[in-house]
Amino acid sequence: MSNLHQESVLKVDITVDTANASEGAFKIIKLVRPEWEHENITLKVFKDGITNKMFGFYYLENKDDTVLVRINGNQTDIFLDREAEVNNFELLRQHNCAPILYCVFNNGLAYQFIKGATLTPENVRQETMFRLVGKEMAKMHRIPLSAADRASEPQTFKLIRKFLKIAFDEKDNCDVELKSMMYSEMEQLEGQLSALQSLLVFSHNDLLVHNIIYNKDEEKVSFIDYEYAGVNYQAADIGNHFCEFAGLDKVDYSLYPSRDFQLKWIRNYLACFRDVALTDVPDNDVEQLYKQANKFALACHLFWAIWALVQVKYSQGPFDYKGYSKLRMDEYNRRKQEFLSL
Repeated sequence: MSNLHQESVLKVDITVDTANASEGAFKIIKLVRPEWEHENITLKVFKDGITNKMFGFYYLENKDDTVLVRINGNQTDIFLDREAEVNNFELLRQHNCAPILYCVFNNGLAYQFIKGATLTPENVRQETMFRLVGKEMAKMHRIPLSAADRASEPQTFKLIRKFLKIAFDEKDNCDVELKSMMYSEMEQLEGQLSALQSLLVFSHNDLLVHNIIYNKDEEKVSFIDYEYAGVNYQAADIGNHFCEFAGLDKVDYSLYPSRDFQLKWIRNYLACFRDVALTDVPDNDVEQLYKQANKFALACHLFWAIWALVQVKYSQGPFDYKGYSKLRMDEYNRRKQEFLSL
């Protein structure tokens, strides 16, 4: 993205009232597209997300110029660095890994809509699709890191510690036994996984199927939502994606990909990451990343289980966060010995 494009991002001191979210989103659209006449604007409400509110706007019949307005979930600023998110958005745009960011307001963003359909637990494992996903992930992971980035703490355990402090605030009457268990698991995992020396890359860190858009006409996928993006272990981004094969609406961990599938996926990814032929990727490298990704899958289960406990405290949405936290921890405990012994 050119400097001109970066300078054109509108930043306004406006807070949209979440109780009248669509009305507030219209105000943002009038700033982003002042030439659009109100009566000719079509509004579409997106319902895939579970924390943020998302609205799409287009003028007359021109859906090619759809603008998304995302209003952040209740008190999400407590556990998410929104300034870092905007910086990540602009960095990803520079490397053609993100849409155009039009506007930043106090509790949300307006940006270009990416045409296509979100993936599903069914098609994410199709060969055409997984090759496209691996290619796009490799593209993001190849973004050059600055010296400061390389020296920064990887996202996985940095955010786990942050979320633990919020979920088990000393001022609350928290579940002391659960708190002790979570901290113990985190310390054990951090010791074992950091020793793997997985490569540090710029990662998405939240590649569930709803955050992957497939454009059939262009035969490509795009990643959306960069709230958790940042420097992280390569294996963590891959392991997290494998966990998300289970879906979100009806979580089914029997859909976690098999060893054979993962080896094919990883070989394709490494070929794209290194810009070599599939046959030029050593079997040992595929096997090593396979082991790392599955071990980091455990950290991802722990991360999202604790994230869900934070949501229990602050989210106003109808999603069963407490039940989701238990689902993730049940799968963590079921897989722990198997994955750590790889």
